[in-house]
Amino acid sequence: MARHGAFELAVPVSAVDHLTGSAHAPVTVVEYGDFECPNCKQAQSALKLLLERFDGRARLAFRNFPLEDVHPHALAAAEAAECAG
Repeated sequence: MARHGAFELAVPVSAVDHLTGSAHAPVTVVEYGDFECPNCKQAQSALKLLLERFDGRARLAFRNFPLEDVHPHALAAAEAAECAG
């Protein structure tokens, strides 16, 4: 199996991201999500499985990406989630 090298995000993962998993995990998956998006909702079970299967070796960073053009309440949901912590 080919191994791909690491790459740097334009905006590195930091404490402002919503992080799940070990802080020392060698792999970080960054999800850009919209709370109204059915595809984002569907991806949650796969992400949960990934974190369980690679416990301690992978973590998840969630970033809000409200798609306001197609989801009229996405921005309000993202703001509410940020306020809730």
